[in-house]
Formats: sequence, structure tokens, C-alpha cells
Amino acid sequence: MAIYKDIDFLLTQNELDFKMNVKLDGNAVSQSIKNILLTSQKEKLFSPNFGGNAYDLVFISPSILEIELKKIHFFSVLEIYETRAIIKNIDIINSNSEYWIINVQYVLKSQPNLTFTTSITISSTVSSGDTFN
Repeated sequence: MAIYKDIDFLLTQNELDFKMNVKLDGNAVSQSIKNILLTSQKEKLFSPNFGGNAYDLVFISPSILEIELKKIHFFSVLEIYETRAIIKNIDIINSNSEYWIINVQYVLKSQPNLTFTTSITISSTVSSGDTFN
């Protein structure tokens, strides 16, 4: 039985019962992590500190200090706004000056034995994928 349930942001419906599709457990949390990191601060009305400003990676010089500061920021924002997960690790990989990959490794508080990884690719367009072990 699923513990965490969120609406699927693709807004598709199930063809059998015509209900809105939902994301469950790890997939729900992965979608939430992506939403938090890809939202810019001050973008969400009445919650100006919400968001990870991940798109800023495209505009910074890839120094070790800048990347480490961004990781710390991601950790703190996810700790505040995604309370269903415990963040284990965040890797920020610079493929080139305009292409970044953010890998977030976490466990669900309800399933501490299962590790999930959410991957976000940032460039001029955004695509992302999920995996879990």
C-alpha cells in the first residue's frame, strides 16, 4: 500500500477508470524534489524562500566553491520543503559549460532500506529521469 501519493504533473488520466493519474511513494517524492530544485526563489507567491534555483548553474563559472555552495543550498532547501525523504547525497556534474546533471540520492522515511536516485539535467531545455535501487 502506497504511503505517499501526489498528483502527476503530466495531468494524464487512467484509461480504465478515467481518474487522474497519481505518483506513488518514491516517484511522488522524486517529482517533488525536481519541482523544488527547479523552482526559482521568489517565484512562489507568499513563500519567497521556496526553491533551489537550479537554473543558476547554467550561469555560474564551474568552480569547486560555487558547486559546493550550490550543493549546500540544495541540501538545506530539500531538508525544509521535502520532509518525506532523507537526502543522502547530491552530486552536481558539469558536462560542459551549459549542461549540468544533478543527482539526488535519498531514502524515504517510510522505507529506509530502499535508496532512490533522482536525476535532473539542466541546459537550455530541461529533461530528467528517475531510478531506484
